[in-house]
Order: sequence, then C-alpha cells, then structure tokens
Amino acid sequence: MYIIENDYLGLRQYTHDDDYDWYVCWQDIDTQKGYNGIFEYSFEDFCKSFDINRFKFWVTIIDKNTNESVGTLRLGLDEKCPDLAIWIYPKYRNKGYGLASYKLALKYLFENFDYDELSAGCFRDNTYSCKILEKIGFIHRPEYDEIEIDCFTGKETTMYEFRLKKKDFKYTL
Repeated sequence: MYIIENDYLGLRQYTHDDDYDWYVCWQDIDTQKGYNGIFEYSFEDFCKSFDINRFKFWVTIIDKNTNESVGTLRLGLDEKCPDLAIWIYPKYRNKGYGLASYKLALKYLFENFDYDELSAGCFRDNTYSCKILEKIGFIHRPEYDEIEIDCFTGKETTMYEFRLKKKDFKYTL
C-alpha cells in the first residue's frame, strides 16, 4: 500500500480518490497565500485541471495511527532539478507532519530516481517553511530566487529557491 513509510507515516500513490481533500486544502486562504494564487475553481473544474500521470512522484501522506490523509507531496516536471512541493491539510498543520513526510519523500526520491539535486521553494515571509527546509539540509540559492507580485497585496515578494544535493541528504526520523 505505501511506497515508503516510517513508524507513524506512510506515503501512498495519489489517486483521484484523494482529489477532494486536496481541493479543500486549496480553498484555504493560507494555502493560497503560500502559492501566491487565488483559488476559484469548482470541484469539477479542479479535477479536470491536472493529469496525475504526468508526474513521476505524487503521493498522499497518511497518518498510520488514524489512517487519515494529512497532506500531499508532488514532484515538479523539471527533469534536471525538480521542485518537491508539499500541502499539509489545514487541520494537520504545525504537528510535525510536514517535516517528517518531506524527509520520507526525499529518502524515497534519492533512493529510487536518478536525481543529483532537488529544489524546493517558499516565499520569503514564510519563515516556518524556510526553517523546515534548512533543517532538512536545503541551502537557499538566491541566484534562483524569483520576484513576483503578491496577488493579495499587490506588492513585490520573493520566491526563495532552496536546493538539496543527494550527497548532502541525511535521513533521520
């Protein structure tokens, strides 16, 4: 069932059965701010807006104690240094799921795919995400940062890019 797991979390392949939980997550204003996008899709349009099969790695995060879906991880489409994105569902945030599942996903990706380096991004004001990425071992690479206009404030903001080399990743619980 799980492609990788530890004592309390399992990552299983994302399926369309998971769409509703992910849709609800996207309706959350903090999720929208984290991705600088206003979400205005109906559930039907949302489900039509992506093709699961295009992605090499897309998983649902399961709390093994409760068997509840607590989030989603997806690897971007860039072949050289893809971005690993995470969505922790609102009621499960700030409980350690993000850090633990991200590390589990990285372990799986570095062991099963031929990537020398992976990337991750977050906006400069998202200090919580920045700290998690740094704790895992990601290094902020300012030369890859992107300036965007915040769709909520109309002000400039910076999407920080972080990189992690396979040789520098150490999996710990």
